[in-house]
Amino acid sequence: MLAVDQLILEVAGITEGAEPAAATILITEDPSGDLLAAALATGAEVVFCDADYTRSQAAAQRGARVIGDTRLDIALAGSTGTAVAIGRAPKSLARLDYVARSIAGAGFSEVQLVLGGNNKHLSRTMNTTLEESFENVAASRGRGKFRCLVASVPRNVTYTPREANGFVAIGGVFSGPKEDRGGAALRAALPSESVEFGRFLDLGCGNGSVSRGIAGACATDSDADAVLSARAIGIDATWDDAGSRFPDGAFDTIALNPPFHDGTAVDATLVQHLLDAAVRLLAPGGVLYLVHNSHLRYRGEVERRFSTVEQLHRDATFTVLRAS
Repeated sequence: MLAVDQLILEVAGITEGAEPAAATILITEDPSGDLLAAALATGAEVVFCDADYTRSQAAAQRGARVIGDTRLDIALAGSTGTAVAIGRAPKSLARLDYVARSIAGAGFSEVQLVLGGNNKHLSRTMNTTLEESFENVAASRGRGKFRCLVASVPRNVTYTPREANGFVAIGGVFSGPKEDRGGAALRAALPSESVEFGRFLDLGCGNGSVSRGIAGACATDSDADAVLSARAIGIDATWDDAGSRFPDGAFDTIALNPPFHDGTAVDATLVQHLLDAAVRLLAPGGVLYLVHNSHLRYRGEVERRFSTVEQLHRDATFTVLRAS
């Protein structure tokens, strides 16, 4: 077990074989799966609040109640009894605020929130954000590079999504309530007449900035916050793993603005799974439009999967490719 997960469990008082620390254990973010395993071993009710689709499916198979693509504050409303919430500290303050407000306002008679992370990624601003939802907020003693933020005594709070520029941002959706620059570059490179798209998919839709306003567009993302944000502006978005709910050859046009961060680290391999999905989902003669950061070597990955690749736009920051 990773040291950060071990620390989270110890601070939260969750020990295998011991009495549960609370009647309900909420898991907010669990990349390793170790927090889930430890929580299930206590015999308490386990509610999995992680936004990631793949991790959530694994949690459901192991017997946890999964919140999934329902707003967290709505899903938890009316909760009773005692609870402890554990997880990795999110990199986004917006996600932190969403989680904190949803848990604090759920109605538990007693609740403690324990979030662990690397010292260099924890900040005083996180404490301030938590203090808006909880009366008591403090940092645990550190262990090596890690420590936890601990919050208790919930305030009477509610969660309201951020809205601006025609967008709705729920939780930690990338770019918040605005069009991100990569998405803008991709949208500008698409045909001007939507009739040319045929069946259109926004693969990894984020807040919906690429597919917004395209009649009949479908969208998908593995992040529940993104799916909820896209749906909030009227886009038909599914929560799944790289369009896994769609049949082969279902689309004539796919737009892809892929992530390149795994947590706080750059990971240029994240595009590979999405490109494989695009190959599967495109009908014969279909077209992929892809935007990527210009310093990342994505073109070779595209050329390994498509016979024709054309550069439509390139500047110091973004490159847009058309592949068929």
